[in-house]
Amino acid sequence: MAKKARVEQRGIPLKAFGARLQEIREKKALTVYDLTGDDMPIRSRQHWQRIEAGQKNINLTTVFKIAQTLGLRAEELFRGL
Repeated sequence: MAKKARVEQRGIPLKAFGARLQEIREKKALTVYDLTGDDMPIRSRQHWQRIEAGQKNINLTTVFKIAQTLGLRAEELFRGL
């Protein structure tokens, strides 16, 4: 039960980060297909979708890969959270 509570608490920032990521992507008029693939830092479309849905706990390296892919600084991904 304690583990489930930790996951739910952790899910709030993950969902907020994912929503921010989706907002940025949509403002840039990009699709998940545009941002993923063998030649991109994040290869898996499903991985990107899980991040946006707040279902994937990512590490700092992935945050920087996402920022690179979107042409942003990593700190911009957290603005407003």
